[in-house]
Amino acid sequence: MNTIRVSATKARNNFFELLNQVVMGREVIIKKDSEEVALLAPKRTKTNWEAFRKAAKKTHGIFKHYSVEEIVPVSQKKLWKGFGEWDKDINIYKKK
Repeated sequence: MNTIRVSATKARNNFFELLNQVVMGREVIIKKDSEEVALLAPKRTKTNWEAFRKAAKKTHGIFKHYSVEEIVPVSQKKLWKGFGEWDKDINIYKKK
C-alpha cells in the first residue's frame, strides 16, 4: 500500500485531495512538529467468515488429482535461479 506523509498544515489545506487519495487505497500519515500524529486510511471491510467457510468447504480437495509439478510448473522449469529455493522446506514440495 502506498503511503503519503504530509504536514498538518498541508493536510488541513488539502483535506479533500487527501481523502481522494485514501479512496484510491493510499494511506496518509500526518506529521506535526516532525512527529507522526495521525493516520488517514481506507475503511476496512468486515470479513464475512461464514461465506469464507462455505467457499473453503466447496474448494476442499480441488487439487487432489494433480501432482505438485502440475500445480507449480514454474518452479520446475527453473525460470529464475532463486525461485523454489525459498520454499524448498515446505512439505508439499518434498518428493515422497
